[in-house]
Amino acid sequence: MMVPEERRNADAERGEMPVVQGIPIGAPQGGMAMVAFTTLSPEEQVVLNYRLAVMCFAFLDFLTTLLNVLTAVMGTGYYWWELLLLIFLLGPLSGLLGAKHLHQSLTAVYVGFCVLKTIAQIVFAVYFFWLWHILFAFLQIWITKIVFTFCRCLSRIPLERRAQLLDLKEVELRMVYW
Repeated sequence: MMVPEERRNADAERGEMPVVQGIPIGAPQGGMAMVAFTTLSPEEQVVLNYRLAVMCFAFLDFLTTLLNVLTAVMGTGYYWWELLLLIFLLGPLSGLLGAKHLHQSLTAVYVGFCVLKTIAQIVFAVYFFWLWHILFAFLQIWITKIVFTFCRCLSRIPLERRAQLLDLKEVELRMVYW
């Protein structure tokens, strides 16, 4: 005897049942899982898939920028103009908040920060021509591409749909840990 899920999969393979791509929403009721699917556009899928990656990149950028500022202040003594380097923390911080809340303008600020950082890494790679600088330049190009793709796809999603996506993500997390 087949379980209902195996039967649905077999029916779908034979073409008797349409296959719908989406995120399951809803809670089990009466012992059987009542699942409804909502379809996602390709942009929404990219945003949901890249959201955590952009948040991680922004957090790591924040930490490395903070450490660079602290070593600049500690290494040369205390100068007031070195504290102006803390302005560079705004880029990763806006990227972290923008990805967390799906806010497009904050994410666009982070894209600008990533582009500037990419240019700096390429200049270091060309000037010093050390293997580490070349590897960091390629890594920063890759990060910038991911952040730019996230920001571009996020700009194509209407504001009210972004709120729905955040709600869907919370429902999905609750279902995983339920």
